[in-house]
Amino acid sequence: MELQQLRYFLAVVEEKNITRAARILRISQPALSRQLQRLEDELNGVLFDRTPSGIILTENGYYLAERAREMVTLADKIVTNLTTEETLHGDLYIGGGETTSMLSVIRAFHEMHQQHPEVTIRIHSGNGQDILDKLDKGILDFDLVIEPFDVKEYHHLQLATADRWGILTRRDHPLGQQTTVDAADLRNAPLIISEQTKDQQQFAEKTGLDFNASRIVGTYNLLFNASLLVKEGLGHALCLDHIINTTGSELIFVPLLPNVTSNTFLIWKKEAVLSRPAKKLLEWLRHSQNETAL
Repeated sequence: MELQQLRYFLAVVEEKNITRAARILRISQPALSRQLQRLEDELNGVLFDRTPSGIILTENGYYLAERAREMVTLADKIVTNLTTEETLHGDLYIGGGETTSMLSVIRAFHEMHQQHPEVTIRIHSGNGQDILDKLDKGILDFDLVIEPFDVKEYHHLQLATADRWGILTRRDHPLGQQTTVDAADLRNAPLIISEQTKDQQQFAEKTGLDFNASRIVGTYNLLFNASLLVKEGLGHALCLDHIINTTGSELIFVPLLPNVTSNTFLIWKKEAVLSRPAKKLLEWLRHSQNETAL
C-alpha cells in the first residue's frame, strides 16, 4: 500500500465519483480504477459499492478513509518540516475543545506569523479523546486540555487565562433572569452536560451537583449543537462562558455560584521532536504568558 494510492483513494472519497476524481487528479479514469482495484486486492476487501449515482463506502472503506487521512496528513507534515531551510515555514497542528483559552495560542501565533508569514496554523476541534488520540499518534503538535486532566504524562504549559462555568439558558426562563445559579437552582432543572464533564467527580464536588440525581436530558461534545437544544427549551446547558456569543440572542450565560473555573493547559508528547515552527510557537507563548503574569 503506497502513499500515492491513499491519495487517489481519498480523492474518490471526497468526490464520491471516480470520473470526477480522475479529472481532479489529472489521470485517466481507467488508470485510477486500476489503482483502486490494486488497493482492494492488497487489502483483500471491497472499499466501495459502485452505484449509478456514484460510489458508497463499505465498512472497510470508512475505516481506511479515516486511517488514510491521518497517514497522509502525517506524511505531509513530515515532508514540510524536514524540508524547512533558513526561512521558517511549515504547518502547526493544534487541537482542542471549545475554550476561549485558544485565543492565547492564536494571539501568540499572530505575533509569530508577522515575523514568519510562511508558517500556517491548522486547528482541529472536536471530542477531547479524539483530539488526544491524534496528539498521541503524532498528527498534532499540541493539544489544549481543560482541567481536571492529568498532565503528568505530557510536557505542558499552563495558560494564563481560566474559563468560568455556568449555564447557557433562555433569557425568558426564570433562571435566565438571575445573576447566578447554584446547585439548589439546578437540582430539578433539565440539564444538558458535556460528555467530558458527566463522569468527573471532582467537578461534581466543586459545583455541589449530583449528576446521578440530576435530570440529564442530553449530552454534547461541542456546545453549538447543545445551544440549539437550549433554544428549543429542552434544558439548560452546563458549559464554559464565552463559547457561544449570546449578544442580541434569546440565550444568556449565567455563572455558577460558588465561582467554578477551570485552567487550560497546552500539552505535547514527551518523546516528540517538535518541528521548528512548533518550537517557535512555544517561545512566543511562554513570552506572552510571562508578560501576562507581570
